[in-house]
Amino acid sequence: MATVHPPPPPPIAPAQPPDAASAAAIAAEQALVASPHLPGEDSLLRLSAPLARLPVELNVAVAVRDFRVRNLLVIEPGQVIETEWGHGDDVPLTSGKVQLAWSEFEIVDDSKLAVRVTRLV
Repeated sequence: MATVHPPPPPPIAPAQPPDAASAAAIAAEQALVASPHLPGEDSLLRLSAPLARLPVELNVAVAVRDFRVRNLLVIEPGQVIETEWGHGDDVPLTSGKVQLAWSEFEIVDDSKLAVRVTRLV
């Protein structure tokens, strides 16, 4: 009885120099700052370096009650629109449909509007 051997694997192609796009991606990856290690961080919260550097869009939304299409049609520059939030009330900080924290508005450098996280959800 004859023994059947599988065919040999194909030869491995020699490494080729990266194209411009690949070289730019490699340079961008090397330029990124390492993700910080948070105090008290356990192994479940540690992310791989590329995953930890993914961008996340955060949103702070202030609801406006009783605003209708008719109000939108007559809106003008300089018009003040009243919200349901009181001055100093915490506003939700979200990413997509997930609320992450409560926050409050703050002025930074006398010209930039920022939010300060007041409590985590």
